[in-house]
Amino acid sequence: MRIAPETVVLGTGFAGLTSAVRLAEDGHRVRCHGDGAVGASQQNFGQLHSGAVYAPVLPEVAAACWQHRSRWFGLLDAETLRSHGLALFTNHREVERYTLAWSSLGIPVRPMPAAELDHIGIHPNPAPAAAFALPDISVNVMALQARTQAHAVGLGVIFPLSESCVPVLSGNEVVLRDPSLGYYRPSTLVLAAGHRTAGLLDLLGIQHPLAVSRLPYGVLEGPNRQHLLTYWLDGDMLALSPQPNGLHVALPGRVADPVDESKEHYRLAASLSRRWPALPAEKLRLKWGHVAEPASVQPDPSALVVDLSNPSPGWGQVANLVVCLPGKWTTAWHAADQVAQAVAASG
Repeated sequence: MRIAPETVVLGTGFAGLTSAVRLAEDGHRVRCHGDGAVGASQQNFGQLHSGAVYAPVLPEVAAACWQHRSRWFGLLDAETLRSHGLALFTNHREVERYTLAWSSLGIPVRPMPAAELDHIGIHPNPAPAAAFALPDISVNVMALQARTQAHAVGLGVIFPLSESCVPVLSGNEVVLRDPSLGYYRPSTLVLAAGHRTAGLLDLLGIQHPLAVSRLPYGVLEGPNRQHLLTYWLDGDMLALSPQPNGLHVALPGRVADPVDESKEHYRLAASLSRRWPALPAEKLRLKWGHVAEPASVQPDPSALVVDLSNPSPGWGQVANLVVCLPGKWTTAWHAADQVAQAVAASG
């Protein structure tokens, strides 16, 4: 086994790519491996969050979204940057709660009168008591992922042609089996594989507190589903996001096992039919996203970065392994900063 003084990132979703970029910016020689599968950050909703939807309930997460979202702007086209999201309310008490939180965090919103909603073709049911334009953006995440990878390549990050790279635990270190390099020990291995992180840690026999949750969402397929990124921020809190393959539809909350797919499909379709009667809810297709998060705490979309050379309680100790789970891809740069700090500290 030869020694390789380079950093390896496992994962080519937004967590892996932003980690690779940050490490390359700090002067590290970085190899980034993916498994070719489409991860959670390349599907589901694609919201570049401003933090507005989290402001009253998860203010620290909202602050991280607002602070780091602009770091994506150089990788987005001008048309996408001109778009905005929409918040709808039926309850004036909730309006007050959200507007106070937005003001506290400095998130700019703009009230939208009913006439403006009509003009842009927004006709929800019932008519909202209040509506606001939000600085949230619906993004073509597949295109953004490609641009982020190209940016990483420009910084010298190596993406091996062979995506096969197998981690193996040897003592208290991780070594890699690579088709082109054989066995070698990276100076640091960053595990940024999304919901697959939990399974990889299990295969390595490394203790962790992660559990994988399934998140149902629906898709109204078709290229001509024109709609703003829209959240109802009270009631059932239905969210709609336009994506290249159609309109994506979701409700908050995790699904308990055993999963009743017909129940989840009905829940989404019924909400869509009630809120947006003009949309063909009968054509809604059920999809599933996945997320890995600590099972011992309330699910939270903030970044989770754990340096296993000095692990938190509930984690095994591994000399050269850092786990990166940003939760929401908007905060991936925030997680990447923490990865860079961990690698620098282990230096």
